[in-house]
Amino acid sequence: MSNARRQNVDTVTLKLNGAPAAFVFRTMEEIESMQNASSALLPHRHNYYTIIWVRQGSGMHHIDFRSYVVNPDTIYFLTPEQVHHLELDEGSKGYVLLFTPDFLHEHGLSQQWIENTGFFFRCDDMAPFHLEPDMDIKYLEHLVHHIRDEFKKADAFYLDAIGSWLKLFLLECKRLSQDQKPAAEVRTNTRALLVKQFRNLLELNFQQWHKVSDYARELHITPNYLNEVISMETGTSAKDFILNRIMLEAKRYAGFGDLSAKEVAYNLGFDDPSHFSKLFRQHQEQSFSDFRETTRKKYH
Repeated sequence: MSNARRQNVDTVTLKLNGAPAAFVFRTMEEIESMQNASSALLPHRHNYYTIIWVRQGSGMHHIDFRSYVVNPDTIYFLTPEQVHHLELDEGSKGYVLLFTPDFLHEHGLSQQWIENTGFFFRCDDMAPFHLEPDMDIKYLEHLVHHIRDEFKKADAFYLDAIGSWLKLFLLECKRLSQDQKPAAEVRTNTRALLVKQFRNLLELNFQQWHKVSDYARELHITPNYLNEVISMETGTSAKDFILNRIMLEAKRYAGFGDLSAKEVAYNLGFDDPSHFSKLFRQHQEQSFSDFRETTRKKYH
């Protein structure tokens, strides 16, 4: 038996009948049945995208250390690598769409298009999308039923058809969400592009680059200008974006792994573990070990 320690939360790959899959459709009833049959559905991360539409039911949904009460007609959009744990009460109904990044590329949905929907981000900065009673929910469900039917039939080119219906579903969600939000200041293409470039760089390099100047240098702009644009567009400074991303990964290690604070510090690019521990305490208002104990009591 291996004595290797768990370094981080388990990653679940997308499978259907035990084999790798590009797309899977499930009902909430099927998810409930899986939960009842398995004790393994503890906090985990996926290497694929997940859309969960709760039509009716209740429970709790924990996403990267934020907890949401499950309410009817709420849609959750999860990006690969997010840690989540769905606790459903008996009798919940709805739909779950699971698809890999490769599925998107192969069936006409680019990574950029997905990001531009505004629903999928690499970290947890998108609240669940609640459907209001005056919205055309029937049409949205009509689109999901087409996806379900194609998946069940699995006829020739069914994945291509699912890709088309999925794009229509996401477009309709975007329309409905924009109708729900008050009018906002129109962003310039240049500023919006810079935010996207910064966030992409952050996801790739947060374990090595801890300073705003690191990202500004790669983007060929000054640190002050990068901070100004990120703050203007998002309400959060570039410095805080970097720190929040590092701390999110640190919390994942603390809550779901067995590495010590010192080991986590080195994994996240800190030469001085004591500096990491100080930052963690300041950010979370508790020590690494206290956070680990609190999280494990909550999820295990």
